[in-house]
Amino acid sequence: MARAGRKRKQGPRSKGRLIKTMPIDRGTERTQAMQKLYGTDGCDAIGRAYRAGLLGEGSEAKTMLDLARAISNAYWCAYETGRYQCALGDRTFGNVTPIDHAKVKAREVWLRECLDVVDRMGAQTRRAFRQLVVDVNPDSGPKWLDAVIYAERMRVPARIEDRQALRAALDGLEILAS
Repeated sequence: MARAGRKRKQGPRSKGRLIKTMPIDRGTERTQAMQKLYGTDGCDAIGRAYRAGLLGEGSEAKTMLDLARAISNAYWCAYETGRYQCALGDRTFGNVTPIDHAKVKAREVWLRECLDVVDRMGAQTRRAFRQLVVDVNPDSGPKWLDAVIYAERMRVPARIEDRQALRAALDGLEILAS
């Protein structure tokens, strides 16, 4: 005689209970290739440049990477759009106003000083610096950086314009790091 009720779920069990096993999603082949190339630093342009060895060597390169990420974080904290409101409800969502206003103000002043230093270096440096450090490039970009990284990996010379853009961005970073 059959039991009443629903059927028993299939799968491995421990002490009579079903063990929930979720397959690990490693992403697409491209994602896995990017992970293999850049590790955890492939999430932004400056990280890809760091892993490709374009920032220099040793602690100097790590200092430039950390400085660039600090500038990017400060920029997006200072200039993000702020809270957003749902059209269907009366609740507000998004970031909460920071508690330590003096710390936030000091970070904004530091950021403004850094950006002003880069701005005074000229339009090409400002454009390249912002593309490398500030702009959000999670998978690829800017184009000149991708071209230089590809040329380094294939051991062929990169275009002069791409090298000049990289040099301009690194000039800004080196001035700020010193």
